Amino acid sequence: MTPVRALAQTPASIYDEDPATLSAPPIPDRIEGFNRTMFKVNDGLYKVTLRPISKVYGAIVPAPLRRSVGRFFHNLAYPTRFVGNLFEGKVGAAGTETARFVVNTVTSLGFVATADQFPTLKERPSDLGQAFGTWGMGHGTYVVLPLLGPSSVRDGVGLGLSGYFLDPVRYLQEWEYRAIGSGVEIINQSPEQMQAYDQLKAGSIDAYVALRDAYSAQRSRRKAVETQTPAAPAVPAAAATTPPP
Repeated sequence: MTPVRALAQTPASIYDEDPATLSAPPIPDRIEGFNRTMFKVNDGLYKVTLRPISKVYGAIVPAPLRRSVGRFFHNLAYPTRFVGNLFEGKVGAAGTETARFVVNTVTSLGFVATADQFPTLKERPSDLGQAFGTWGMGHGTYVVLPLLGPSSVRDGVGLGLSGYFLDPVRYLQEWEYRAIGSGVEIINQSPEQMQAYDQLKAGSIDAYVALRDAYSAQRSRRKAVETQTPAAPAVPAAAATTPPP
């Protein structure tokens, strides 16, 4: 969920819609004072670290190569989608995700989404936060995580469990390799994420509210899609990643 990593496993970017034209049930913000403080801290950290790094990286590494690297990491996040689907009781979807992972890995090590060429292998996105929601667990409250950005108590727990148990990078034996793997993933998506984040801030009277509403809408819209119910007009949801086209 940052502009960078937190929602790295969500399928649609929260920056895609105009907040002024959308509306969605907000996630309760019961600790707004803390969240606004953390939002300012994160914004300052992005300004002095991620933003300059993203500009240099974006100038050096062409967009097509960044998209390929993004697809590699998205493919590597297969365990989260697999377990999320299983926890939702979607055994067939978990099987589809497994088939996608095998096809993409065998054909291109994941750098090309080869499986997209097969209609029966359409991606079945899921994560632990979404799975917990199907169990009847509510979001709790909206929370801004250090560095990671917008989340909720439920999604934050799901993200933490995924990062600890389901992220393949974590199982690299040397800490240096783990740090490099995580760093490359964050930096690779930073040019687009920072650009979208800056655009959201520039177009908002209150960037904190815009980011919060965007996150709420993204999760609400995703639930509507997953349950195949008509989606209510949604608000933009904030920070995320779509598997690169």
